Amino acid sequence: MKKKILLIVISIGLLIFVVNGFRAVYSKETLEVPKESPAIKEVNPENKISIAHTEIFGELERPPVVFDHFKHVKALKDKGCQICHELNKEKAVLNFIFPKNIKGKDKDSIMNGYHDECIGCHKKLYKEDKKTGPVTCADCHKKEFKLVKLTYPVVEFDYKLHDTHDKKLQEKGIKENCNLCHHIYNEELVYEKGKEWSCYNCHDIGKKRSPLLAIPNKITAQKGLNIQKASHKRCLNCHLYYMGKAEKSGPVNCTECHTGKYRTIAELENIPRPDAGQKDKPLIEIDNSKMKGVLFDHKTHEKYSRTCKECHHQTLYPCKECHTLTGSVNGGGINTADAYHDVFSKYSCAGCHNKKKTEANCAGCHSQLSMMDIKAKTPNKEICAKCHTGKKEISEPAPLTADKLDPEVVKKDVEIKILEKEFNPSKFPHRKIIDKFVKISNESKLGRYFHTDLQVLCAGCHHQSSSEAEAKKDTPPNCKNCHSISFDPRYPNRPRLLAAYHRQCIKCHQEMNLEKPKKCTECHEEKKNRPKQILTGSSSR
Repeated sequence: MKKKILLIVISIGLLIFVVNGFRAVYSKETLEVPKESPAIKEVNPENKISIAHTEIFGELERPPVVFDHFKHVKALKDKGCQICHELNKEKAVLNFIFPKNIKGKDKDSIMNGYHDECIGCHKKLYKEDKKTGPVTCADCHKKEFKLVKLTYPVVEFDYKLHDTHDKKLQEKGIKENCNLCHHIYNEELVYEKGKEWSCYNCHDIGKKRSPLLAIPNKITAQKGLNIQKASHKRCLNCHLYYMGKAEKSGPVNCTECHTGKYRTIAELENIPRPDAGQKDKPLIEIDNSKMKGVLFDHKTHEKYSRTCKECHHQTLYPCKECHTLTGSVNGGGINTADAYHDVFSKYSCAGCHNKKKTEANCAGCHSQLSMMDIKAKTPNKEICAKCHTGKKEISEPAPLTADKLDPEVVKKDVEIKILEKEFNPSKFPHRKIIDKFVKISNESKLGRYFHTDLQVLCAGCHHQSSSEAEAKKDTPPNCKNCHSISFDPRYPNRPRLLAAYHRQCIKCHQEMNLEKPKKCTECHEEKKNRPKQILTGSSSR
């Protein structure tokens, strides 16, 4: 009896110990979720500059300084920019480095440099009894700036701006003006025709670039000439130069360039593209290639891009210069075939075309068609001959027409009766849809080139048939010829007829952003006297 009582006491003690243990582990203090750091607020800079240098100071002891640059420009207009920014050795070009007098790149040197120049200037003006700025810590490092992040939009120097600058310089009598902005590094900065590359290629420090740009990338990194410093030094100095001559010039305030507004391809359509010696229609041929050459309409493609970098992602060299048949170091190991045919790359021909297929007018069909050979990871083989012609001239295909279709073969409307127990037959506007697809194809230059036969458009719905195998012209199989009413376990990837109709029709509507139909009754008129077992849902379809 004593043993039993002792056992009970021990059990109760253990239970209390376990319960208290759980209470301690899952107490309020333990379960309390740590508070998230307050969100950083991104605000409109309005010509202001945030001074923080977290890359040097790390976590700041005081809030960053929000410097009103525009206010200082107006106040010091008579003294010029050189009062804050240093001139180069020739005393002609501003380097836009601030502070000017920094003894080193350590924390103390940077901090003292700012304090000496900013507070020193304010104290000097104060002694002269002039209106000036703050001289105490809290007046510059304000608490309200602790969680503020000033973010300027990227400046995009598009074809319109390029064309405007070119014309303005020619008006001033400067005909050969490319060297004023474009240069490469060849032991020193020089201009070379055909190498009018983007500033980003060399000055976007830290980005992975081609080995061809290894030397200039290394030098710009050593000098700290990032894209911001390089573009400000080149662009602002030019604007200030003409402004100093009392001539019409470009903007000098931050928000006049950093607008966040970018022109669309449509807005740039009629703007002349820069002349870099490119041919209008080069025949792309590769030495020792087994495939015929491809005639590339460069001039037409220029109108469909917002910048040369969309294809020439690092230099203006032809693709084959870096992407050789077997791949090279300069091309990142990507060979010619992948450079042109990678369906997932935004730079390749096939990749760009496939991206086009995702647009609403095209996606209705192309979202349901296999765009590539899955095993080979390349475009379907039947389209190779469409580009690889070896011809130096190719005429544009004639627009498609459905006028010659036999109305007895290609019905105007088709009745679909698969749900006739519940609904009246669904009327499918067959000819109306064909005419709509013909119109869409003819209005697209890309569609016109690849849709040379009406049967190509038919494949959007009749996706597993081939015109060459048809017994009669324009008579592709019906859906029910392949898709059975009930599920066939022998073909697990083949949907039954009801699913095939719904997946084909509804997905097409969704991809093309069509508002209707969204309800069953918009396609299927409901029968008034539906069978009772259908109404209760007890029937099997």
